[in-house]
Amino acid sequence: MTTSFPSIEPSSRSFKPPTYPVKSYVSQSGVTTRRLFASLPSRAELKLEFRNINDTNTTAIMNAYKSAQGSLDDLSLPVAVFNGADSTLATYLDGSSFAAGLKWCFAEGSPPRIASVAPGRSNVSVSLVGELRMS
Repeated sequence: MTTSFPSIEPSSRSFKPPTYPVKSYVSQSGVTTRRLFASLPSRAELKLEFRNINDTNTTAIMNAYKSAQGSLDDLSLPVAVFNGADSTLATYLDGSSFAAGLKWCFAEGSPPRIASVAPGRSNVSVSLVGELRMS
């Protein structure tokens, strides 16, 4: 099942591209050998910061987390999450440039963090992970 993430433009975002599963081995003589264990990268990270948003938007983010049952379900990310990035960069941010099967979900063990800054206003931090998942 796929859960829709609310269409709220983040104040900032940070992105760590997915990595290829490579393992290095060093022999007793000091020679390093690397082995690639898959043809596609996985485990991208996307951190979203929403500053000074109203309680309605904060609740929408929490409802998405609840509907997705934490990290269980995939998320459908709206275009607003990638606002400010040109179309080429956006294809890297949404994961489609790396692997067609890259799916975003809430990071395991990392629910949205909410800090109240004024009555009815909050700062919300969301950590997402891009994984290769079976459909």
